[in-house]
Amino acid sequence: MIADTTLTVHSFSDARAWLEHFPAARRSGIANWYHYAVRNGATTAAGVVHQVQQTVLRHQQWSSNATEGAHFQSVLQALQTDRSGALAYAEAVITWERLPYDERQRQKQARGRHFQQQYMAIQPVTDKQLRYLQCLGYVGEMPANRTAASSLIDGLLSTKLGGRP
Repeated sequence: MIADTTLTVHSFSDARAWLEHFPAARRSGIANWYHYAVRNGATTAAGVVHQVQQTVLRHQQWSSNATEGAHFQSVLQALQTDRSGALAYAEAVITWERLPYDERQRQKQARGRHFQQQYMAIQPVTDKQLRYLQCLGYVGEMPANRTAASSLIDGLLSTKLGGRP
């Protein structure tokens, strides 16, 4: 059964491209509507998109704020104009929600590592990393950033521990 629900980090990222119709600050709310639809019983992509559309229409009806109203209208428009993208995202959410909890956590960590690496690549090396490199006997050129220092530390530990970091 797990083979049927395998969702790679790459394929989920591809499906998430549909969310790029919206400003970054709005994407998580829209994504939640999809997840709620699945958790509330929608089992097909078309059913998920329909429930999301109904949710947006309800929110639009209750909203008196012009900015919010424009946002809801943009979601409805994207659901109609990029139907295939909306359905692909819905299918990815259905697959995601079927994954066992532990697998979802593992995949979240894998996605997070990518962003952590990007962040560390623009940060200067920490004093703690420099001291650790010295303790490991490193005497070469100092690394340019935290990612390089971390990789260097892992490599030195791997050598000292016989191939295991």
